[in-house]
Amino acid sequence: MNQRFASWATTAVALGALVAAPSRALAETMHLQVDTQKSHLSATVEEPLSRFRDVAFAEGSFRISFGAISGDPSDVAATGHVELTIDLTTYSSGSERRDRTILSSALETRLYPTATFASTRIEKVEVVVPGAVGSATVVGNLTLHGETRPIKVPVRLSLSPDGELTADGEVTFRYTDFGVKVPRLAYLVSAGNEATIKFRIVAETPKAPPSTSSATPGAP
Repeated sequence: MNQRFASWATTAVALGALVAAPSRALAETMHLQVDTQKSHLSATVEEPLSRFRDVAFAEGSFRISFGAISGDPSDVAATGHVELTIDLTTYSSGSERRDRTILSSALETRLYPTATFASTRIEKVEVVVPGAVGSATVVGNLTLHGETRPIKVPVRLSLSPDGELTADGEVTFRYTDFGVKVPRLAYLVSAGNEATIKFRIVAETPKAPPSTSSATPGAP
């Protein structure tokens, strides 16, 4: 097994989302930052009366507002850690009516504007193409609607030649377990009570800030 990829793969963590740290000769804590512009996440829920509708599922997207990954490449299983924050107020499904219902009645974003994921361990690490492609199951705590519950997220990982890590995956869970209300059609017919979350998380080493010179203007 390629050690560099193994270090990246075993630190890979996320809903959501995962990332990792490359192997180094000397052990040290590595840090990666999620690119919130390249990363995305969506949720799909069965529509009310889905068997009678042309579109049986409603899909809405959310913006990932923050993501950070850290870990010691010499012991990623014990030290690898990822945090993600999802801005629930950014939910968008293409229907203003649906969006208003989800934001106000189901997610109640005025009270719970964000959801968070924090990894606790990595399982089932598998290398498909050494140094480039692999998979893992990320275990962590999802906090949604004021409730925190454990969740397991299978992910597919790829590492570009320039060190950019991409994690793709999906997970289905009962959102009602978190106290989220099931949306209803005309207050009578309810939608499905499960949500399928699909995501792509992209992470890389934080870019160093531009250096500033302390030399006195005009000095030789």
